[in-house]
Amino acid sequence: MTCLDKVMLDAFLEDRLSFEEKQELQHHLMTCSLCLNRFEQYMDGLDMTDDEEEQWNTEAIVQNVMEKLPAYPLKVLRTINPQSAVRKNWKKRSVDIVKKTTIAVAGLAVIVTFGTAVSPTFASYVSGLYQAVGISSPVSQIKGPYVNVSNQVVSLFDEKETDRGVLAAAAKGFVKPLDLKATDQGLTVEVKAVLADPLRLAILGSVTKKDGTKMNSLVEDQYTIIDSSNVNEFREIRLKDKNGKVLTPFYKNNLEAFEWRLLQNGENFLIQRDLTNFFDEKNPLPDELIVELRVKRLGETKGAWNLDIPIDMRPAKAASKTVAINKQFSGPQETLVALQEVRYAPSGTQFVFSENKAGKGKSFLHYQLIDEKGTNLGSWEEIRVRFYEGDDYPDTNVIWNGPSRVEAVDWFGTKKWIHTFTPIESTQKATMKLDAVYTEEKSSFRTKLNLAELEKKPIKAESDGNQFTFQLVQKQIDSGRIVYEMKVEGTLAKDIAAIVTRTWKATDEEGKAAVRALGAMSKKEVQKDGRVEFSGQLAIISEKEDLKEVTLSFDQMIKEHKVDWEIPLQPEK
Repeated sequence: MTCLDKVMLDAFLEDRLSFEEKQELQHHLMTCSLCLNRFEQYMDGLDMTDDEEEQWNTEAIVQNVMEKLPAYPLKVLRTINPQSAVRKNWKKRSVDIVKKTTIAVAGLAVIVTFGTAVSPTFASYVSGLYQAVGISSPVSQIKGPYVNVSNQVVSLFDEKETDRGVLAAAAKGFVKPLDLKATDQGLTVEVKAVLADPLRLAILGSVTKKDGTKMNSLVEDQYTIIDSSNVNEFREIRLKDKNGKVLTPFYKNNLEAFEWRLLQNGENFLIQRDLTNFFDEKNPLPDELIVELRVKRLGETKGAWNLDIPIDMRPAKAASKTVAINKQFSGPQETLVALQEVRYAPSGTQFVFSENKAGKGKSFLHYQLIDEKGTNLGSWEEIRVRFYEGDDYPDTNVIWNGPSRVEAVDWFGTKKWIHTFTPIESTQKATMKLDAVYTEEKSSFRTKLNLAELEKKPIKAESDGNQFTFQLVQKQIDSGRIVYEMKVEGTLAKDIAAIVTRTWKATDEEGKAAVRALGAMSKKEVQKDGRVEFSGQLAIISEKEDLKEVTLSFDQMIKEHKVDWEIPLQPEK
């Protein structure tokens, strides 16, 4: 950056610079003694005004503010109408604040936490001052640099197909509107907006024909003609630092290309990528990134739609916070579960758990986030999502399409879980209540079904306290194979929460395994004694048209262990 002139200094003091320009100017002042002296001389000149009533007595003002604070939240008070308020010399006051470097941190906290009575620019200026002197302003009070166009940005997204974390970030000004286009073969790929925070990236765009009609090939191709062997023939997406170095995740898999999730969003597409697998304390998140989008084929049309999408992480980084918790709980089967930290960001709040288990198998959690009034801010109900189908899931404020996943498993058997909820303010007092841990258990279920008898009437079976009723629905031919469709319903044993349906197996009367056995279950209700009633379907795919008998079994079920573990989440002060 070149040295400063009067025009730039005026723009800075009057808050007419963009977020990026303010950051660059503040950094320049810290590194250029010539400009710093010029800035001080310029402020001294501005201070030669007759605005005597505007003397800034920090100690007196802080004391005065504290004495007048009500005993209830300020958000319930009537908002002052800016049009009727007395206009003040905010430029002059900004100069006074910068000059009087003895302003206490407590004083700044009061100003930013409770806001300014009139000036909409003063709060953003003080936020910039916080960053200039290396102080973090309260996360919940920070607005993004695009808050003035937030309504327009929010309207770009399809409300039903966008998770509330993205919409919340857009409403607070952390989604940047863009106008990037690449045209080839009569088709235009456009990027309209980008969300960038420490949790994830979300890129909104569209594909448009010459006549202006929208195409959804970018998303449709992924679920129709793209697989792991040809994905690079259709598109490549890479994350780079500002110098062009390609960044790779800590834990790669063979399906890395599909970690960039493509979702339909109304007439647009939404590309999402979890960032928690790229950066940590040893590899900190940089201020600037680049997403290199290379689209090579849309449906049957080949072309070159190349876009380099600039990512500015600084606004969201300033509005994000990680709080260490480090509380652990000894669970069933020698399981040690620890809540390591909570990550607050514009598009979501993440709870990071680790689990160290001596035995084999998986375990799952059920917990709620409760505020002071007992309101459920969110709940993690993984069993229902993993093992039961249907649309009757409760609204638990979980962002399932976001970065909620198992992050890694190390050599010592330690797993890390990352659970993402819609944004919770870091100033919100809440409690995490863990009420159940679920573990995989072995099952000895095995039953023989005579298909001739099954056609006439349902057949009941029982094992491990689980009760089943099977009924043959139909037999049909599909691609030269016979599919036997069955209806199954029943009641699970006490403390058994679900069947691991992927472990269903079927053999014929000669002991030969069926090609495949597929199961899907829906939870009907929970009885008073806690036992789960369920219904579902079972499809047995065989090459035998005259199958007479089938032996069914499943290897695993999910057992519930009731616990009572609470962790208070202290609000940010």
